[in-house]
Amino acid sequence: MHPQVLIAGAGPTGLTLALDLARRDIPVRIIDQATEFFPGSRGDGIQPRTLEVFEDLGVLDAVLTAGSPTPVMRAYFGGEFAGQRRMADPVEPTPAIPYPNLWVLGQSRTEAILRDRRPHCPAAASSSSQRR
Repeated sequence: MHPQVLIAGAGPTGLTLALDLARRDIPVRIIDQATEFFPGSRGDGIQPRTLEVFEDLGVLDAVLTAGSPTPVMRAYFGGEFAGQRRMADPVEPTPAIPYPNLWVLGQSRTEAILRDRRPHCPAAASSSSQRR
C-alpha cells in the first residue's frame, strides 16, 4: 500500500494531481486555505497540452461541452468598427497534436468538473477533501 499523499491546494492543478494519483490507487488528501470554492475565475484559457491530460483523466468531454473556442475579438477605432480576429487562427488537429487550439472555460467550472470526477477514481473513497 502506498502512503497517503497530501496535496496543498484544491485548484485545477491540485485536483488534476489528485485524479491522476487516485486512478493509480494512491490515496490522496487535498487541503486548501480557502473555506469555500472560489466562484469566479483567475484564468479562463486551457492550453492544448492540458486538454490532452484531461482526455487521459476522462474529463475532456465535460470540459469541451462546458467551454468554447477562443472568441472573435472586434476592434474599434474612434468609435468605428475596424475589424475582427481571433487571438490565434484555429489549427486543424493531427495525430501528433490532437488538441492544437486554446479552449476557454472558467476556472470555477473547470474545478467543478474535476471535483465531479473524483468519485469515479479508485482511491477517491479513501481520500478526503478539506477546506481550511
